[in-house]
Order: sequence, then structure tokens, then C-alpha cells
Amino acid sequence: MLDSLPLADIRAFVMTADHGSFTRAAETLGVSRSQVSKQVTALEKLLGVTLMQRSTRSLRLTESGHLLHAQCRSALGDMAQIVTLVREERNAMRGRIRLNSVGGPIGERLLGPAVHAFMQAWPEVEIELDFSSHRVNLIRDDFDIALRMGALEDADFIARPLATLSYVVVASPDYLSRHGSPQTPGGLQAHRCLVGSVARWSFRARHDPKSETQVDISAQLQCRNGHVLVSGALAGNGIIRVPRLYCDDAIASGKLKEILQDWQPADVPLSLIYHRERHRPLRTMRLIDHLVTWFDERNA
Repeated sequence: MLDSLPLADIRAFVMTADHGSFTRAAETLGVSRSQVSKQVTALEKLLGVTLMQRSTRSLRLTESGHLLHAQCRSALGDMAQIVTLVREERNAMRGRIRLNSVGGPIGERLLGPAVHAFMQAWPEVEIELDFSSHRVNLIRDDFDIALRMGALEDADFIARPLATLSYVVVASPDYLSRHGSPQTPGGLQAHRCLVGSVARWSFRARHDPKSETQVDISAQLQCRNGHVLVSGALAGNGIIRVPRLYCDDAIASGKLKEILQDWQPADVPLSLIYHRERHRPLRTMRLIDHLVTWFDERNA
């Protein structure tokens, strides 16, 4: 019964009872008098009761009509209030946004300051910033926005490019003095390597940018945490491939040394992804635009 209750017919009945007239109810609803009368009759037929006693000059609610009118009038008022609240919430710059990102220097040095600046501009917006290392599913894991590295294959979301991450292949001077330095990407297979989430490393020859080669790496250590990879390389445990910003200070100080000088590790895109839903809360739209602008200004 509840699944088949027509809301439009209930509203027509409530308006007719409020005004005591089919004509006035029709004027309020912007429809014809005959349509309102048909809607009330259809509602009576569905419920199996008489809601109104009609005459040529007036109408009067039955006991069932009084009961339904009192309850439905209140319910319709509650629904109108809820709809108003939902619309206001969608257009208000307050509420929570759940944002997922890779952690480490990308989350801490790139994303963190951008989020802080947004919160200063919109202090009533709450940000839940998650640095989970696994590749989250926006819907299943209930995130509004996520930052992802690498190629994107899922067509169920919208992707906006934020930056291109430059990669380096490095090792400590101590490791290189003990094991030597590979001269080609293929030479990495004879070395101890510390690997993150990607075990196939891509390179382009610097003298021929169109050439590309890929090497499957056997990991002496596999860990998704960039800090652990860098600290492992600093300890002399092997060769790593990481975004340059992960170890630029260590390279500048000589604690890590770039190898394979004739080969450029493939750059990796950093993208912002979010749901394809048509009606996005204003706070989410503003954060998306803020992040795109923030990264664009710093890439210029």
C-alpha cells in the first residue's frame, strides 16, 4: 500500500481540505478543478474510504478525511522543511568533505598546504584527510575526492590533472661502492632494489626521447611507503625509484646519488578524481576548483 501511495494525490487532497474547495485548491496547485477532483477520488478509491462528502455548494471531511488530513498536512510540512534543509546544505559552505590521497611528501608537502589554505578561506568546512596507502574506491570507501598517481582506467569518475611527477633512480654512495652502478635499465635486474607499488620500471633514453624500455624488478624490499624506501636507500640497502621530491634534499647533500644518467625514468601524472554525480555540494565543488588552481599556479 505504501509503495503505491501517490504523493501528488495526497497533496491535492490536503490542499482541497485546507481551502474547503476544489476550485481554490486547483488555483493554488496551478491545475484544473477537474484534475484535483479526480486526484481526490483516485485517493479514496485506493484507500477504500470516503474522505469528503460533496455537494454542489460545499464539501465536508469525513472522520477518515479529518484523520488523514491532520497527519498528511503535518507530514507534507515536514517534507517541505527537509527539502529546504537539503537544498540549503548543498549550497552552504559548511559540512564535511572526505579526501583521500597518497601520503608522504605528496600528501604532506603538496596537498597539506593546499588544504590548509582552503580551510582558512572556508572555516566552517570540515576536511577529513586520509592518507591510506591502498587504492581506495570512491563509492565503496565513501570518499568525495581522491588524489591518484599513475594511469587512470576507471571511467566511473571524473579526472582532473594536477601535476606531473618527475622520478629519479638513486642509491647511496656506500651501496654503489660495494655493488657498482648499473649502466642500463636492464642492469637493474642484477642489483638489490627496493620497490613501491610498481615493480615494472619504465625509462626513456635521454638521447632519444621517443625510445622507451621497461624492466621487471625483483624486489629485495617491497613497501608502499616512500619514507621507508628512501631510508632504505640511505642505509645502503639498495636502489630505489621515487618521485624526486621524496629525496631532493638527500641528493643535494650527496647522501643519495642519481644513477643511469643516460636514461630518464618515466614521469607519472598526479590526478584529482571525483564522482560523476550531477548535483555536487557547493563545498566539494569549491575544494575541487581550489586544488586545481593551487597546483596549476605552482606548476607554472
